[in-house]
Amino acid sequence: MARILGEPRHALAIQDPVSGSVINLTYRRPTSEERVAYQLSAFRFEGGERRFCLGETRLKFGLEILTGFGAGDFIIMEEGGETALDPDRHPDWKARLAEDAPDLVSYLSKACGWPPGESRSGTEAGAQVWPPGLAAG
Repeated sequence: MARILGEPRHALAIQDPVSGSVINLTYRRPTSEERVAYQLSAFRFEGGERRFCLGETRLKFGLEILTGFGAGDFIIMEEGGETALDPDRHPDWKARLAEDAPDLVSYLSKACGWPPGESRSGTEAGAQVWPPGLAAG
């Protein structure tokens, strides 16, 4: 399948190791400036030593490009029971994902091509699939 240039939204299906289900995340492609900022923030100098900060970097930039997720992919406890996390009803949805599902947001950052040249699986019906074994399963 060819890449559609200028496509504003992309999808990534992730096999969630916690729930065992497939989570569908939507995202926008990072800008050139964001790619440079990502590369620069992967390492930080502290006390004269270089510190590797890839986990923090992936989470930060994954949250920046994340635009949504599939209906019912995340359930939260509210008064009266369980309810689906909904960006329209829960303005803090990104903070909730950063707190409770940082692994999925980090997968998004890694799979969308940060850093450039990292391998990822092919596409299935226009959605990237991560991890690579998910497409075969």
